[in-house]
Amino acid sequence: MKVFLLSNLENNPYHSSLVNCLKSQNIQLEGGEYNYGSIFFLPKILRQGKPDIFHIHDIHFFLQGKKNQRKLIHERDILRRPLKFLIFTIQLLILKLFNVKVIWTVHEWNDKYDNGRQEISGIWAIILGRLFDRIITHSYFTKQQITTAMSLSRQKKVCVIYHGNYIGAYENTISNSKARDLLGIEHDKLVFLLFGNIYRNKGFLEAIDNFQKISNHNTCLLIAGRLGELEIGEIIHQKIKASPNIIFTPAKIADKDIQVYMNTCDCVILPYKVFTTSGVAILAMSFAKACIAPNLGFFTEVLDDSGGFLFDPKSKEALLDAMKKAVDQKNILIQMGKYNLNKAKKWDWDLIGKQTVNVYQQSLMRKF
Repeated sequence: MKVFLLSNLENNPYHSSLVNCLKSQNIQLEGGEYNYGSIFFLPKILRQGKPDIFHIHDIHFFLQGKKNQRKLIHERDILRRPLKFLIFTIQLLILKLFNVKVIWTVHEWNDKYDNGRQEISGIWAIILGRLFDRIITHSYFTKQQITTAMSLSRQKKVCVIYHGNYIGAYENTISNSKARDLLGIEHDKLVFLLFGNIYRNKGFLEAIDNFQKISNHNTCLLIAGRLGELEIGEIIHQKIKASPNIIFTPAKIADKDIQVYMNTCDCVILPYKVFTTSGVAILAMSFAKACIAPNLGFFTEVLDDSGGFLFDPKSKEALLDAMKKAVDQKNILIQMGKYNLNKAKKWDWDLIGKQTVNVYQQSLMRKF
C-alpha cells in the first residue's frame, strides 16, 4: 500500500512517530511538508507516482492561508477563502478520479482567532464530508462535532484514534532540582506551568489573573511558549510586572529544553477556551505531570479526577478553585502525575500504527 502523507508537523515527534509506526506496518510512504508559499499539493503528489491513499493532517492552511499575526492578513484571507476552497476541492476531486482515497486527521476544528467559530461550516463542511473517504479524530467528542457539521449519515466514516504519547520523544533526564536551578526557582515552591503557543483563546490571560488571586505566596507560575498573536506578549508583560513569582519566556522552546520546563513544574495548566485536541496535555502526561483543564470535550476523554483537576469552563471561579485545590493537595501531585503517565502509556504508537493502517484498509475496501 502506497500512502502520500502531507503534514505541517514535520518537526514534531507526532509526525516522526507516525511515520515510523506506519513503516513498521510495511506502508510505502511518500510525502512532504507544507510549502507555505503555495496552496497546490496535487503536483507534488503526482510527481511521486499515484498513491493508494492521500493522508492530510491540516486542511485549514489550504483554505485560509498561513495563519499570520497581522489582523489585515486575516481579513484578506477571508476575502480569498472561496477561491482557496475551490482550488482545494478540485485537487481532491482529481485525486478521487484517479481512485486515490483521501484521509484527513483532524488536529484542529475550531478557530483560535474568532472566538471558537468553526473555520469550516455550512455547505463547505458538507462538501468536504463527501470528499473525504475517512476522517480520523483524537476524541469521540470531536467525532460527534464532525459528524454533525458535515451531515454524515454514516458515523463509521469518522474514526477515533487517540493522540499518541510523547514518552521518549524528548529528553527526560534532568531532575526537578536541577531544572529549577537552571530557571532560578526555589526548590520548595509549587510551580504551575502554562506551556505552548500563546493565544488569547487558550486562556493564558485568565490563568494569569487567577494565579495572582492565590493567597499562598509559596507558588510560582511559569509561562513558556511562542507568541501566537500580536500584542499578547506586551499584555502579559503588563499583567505580571508586579508579580515576581511569575516567570515569562515568550519564545519557542527548543526540543532539548522542554524537559527543563516540564520537570520544573508540579502541575500543567491547560485553561483553553477554544480547542480540538491538546498535544500539550499529552506531553504533560508523558512527563508524569498533574493537569488542570476544562471539563469538556477532548480533556474529559484523556484526563480524570485521579490525574487532573477538571473545572467547569462556564463558571468564572472554577479555574481559580482548581488552582487552589492543586495548592491544597500539593502532596499528591506526584502521585497524580504518575497516574497520568501510566494512562499515557496506553496510547502506544505501535497500536496507533495498526489502527491507522486499518483505517486505510477500510477506505480501500468500502465507499461511503
